Amino acid sequence: MSYRVVVTREDDAWLADIPGVQGAHTYSRDLTKLDLYVREVVSLMEDMPEEAMPGLDLEWVYETGDPDVDTGAAALREERAVVNATVADLAERTRVAAVNLAAKGYSVRDIAGLLGISPQRVSQIAPRAARKPGRPTIRGRVAAARRT
Repeated sequence: MSYRVVVTREDDAWLADIPGVQGAHTYSRDLTKLDLYVREVVSLMEDMPEEAMPGLDLEWVYETGDPDVDTGAAALREERAVVNATVADLAERTRVAAVNLAAKGYSVRDIAGLLGISPQRVSQIAPRAARKPGRPTIRGRVAAARRT
């Protein structure tokens, strides 16, 4: 369930009101702690288990009293959400491509060059690509080098 949180500034405190939950409001001196306090209040007022707190979908509305600050910050938050979604999508498509290329027998370095990422990143997102059949693991090569 999604909860709208209206945040206002009063003196040196941030006040949060959750209009969809009767009697749910809290405050904090900084926004980082306010997030935790809002989650606690919602889970208590809605009789949820404590484990549900991190998964609460909160829609933050800031009313600082300065319309320029409010609209500017809201626009930046929206833009960041779009960019973050794009980055997550790009990362997943890159992972899938790396796994598929590794399955076709491409080397880690070739996959890296094709996808424009580092060989180390290929090894992280497609770990099987880093090992060729019959080739010892890095740990095995290090152990062998120590024996000589």
